[in-house]
Amino acid sequence: MTVDRCQCCLSSMEYFGAAILLDHIPVSYYRCLGCGFVRTEDPSWLSEAYATPIARLDVGLLSRCFRLANVTEAVVRTMPAGGRYLDWGGGYGVLTRLLRDRGLDFRHHDAYAPNYFAIGLEGEIEETWDLVTMFEVLEHLTDPFHELERLAAAAPVLLFSTQLLPEPAPLPGLWWYYALETGQHVSLYTLQTLQTLAARLGRRLVSDGVHLHALCSGTRLPRAAQLIIRSPPAADLLRLMLRRLRPTPSLIDHDFQAARRALPGVRLDPP
Repeated sequence: MTVDRCQCCLSSMEYFGAAILLDHIPVSYYRCLGCGFVRTEDPSWLSEAYATPIARLDVGLLSRCFRLANVTEAVVRTMPAGGRYLDWGGGYGVLTRLLRDRGLDFRHHDAYAPNYFAIGLEGEIEETWDLVTMFEVLEHLTDPFHELERLAAAAPVLLFSTQLLPEPAPLPGLWWYYALETGQHVSLYTLQTLQTLAARLGRRLVSDGVHLHALCSGTRLPRAAQLIIRSPPAADLLRLMLRRLRPTPSLIDHDFQAARRALPGVRLDPP
């Protein structure tokens, strides 16, 4: 399939190269002449790619969740207390569990992966949220603008990660983030692509220029949060300071009691 128009900025796209996905599927890649966005041809292989929702090569999943939990906690603690938050595309629910352990009311959603760690704590994008996280999700989207448009309607702040294309953009197969072995990465972005998406959505982009980004509405993202996103190493220090200033009790016991009440045949009243 030939890709004629960029789904992000609507400019023309040209053939960029080819590679073998999942060790047996030849796939063409196209690059936008306007913003530099790179995407595959129409991905007919996704049922095979997601036979194992979390790729076997993703051995860094847990360390990434701990690192992103620290960044997310720091960002959320700069915002008004008592908010509701959704981790969209949250895999097994690890991040939601980590953040609830820290007293933040996160919910979980993933259309592909089973929820092991946040059972009973699911949320839907049709609800209203103060912030939605999407970590390592954008590269999986086949229709980025319309997915982001739907998410932006649910929350004033979208906090997400995706590795930006180097400059000049490497050909397919010459950069690890193409993830040819898994077949799940079908969209790859430049900073200009994200800026264009932000403009089309009426949002402002905040980015470290490499991996961590946010789309925010108006002044809904405090300056301290912007500093954290632009310089993620600052998150640890600010997170600990903000935790002291605005402590929140862990939700572990609350969630344990809720899970216990949901079990069939459990008697909670004293005999």
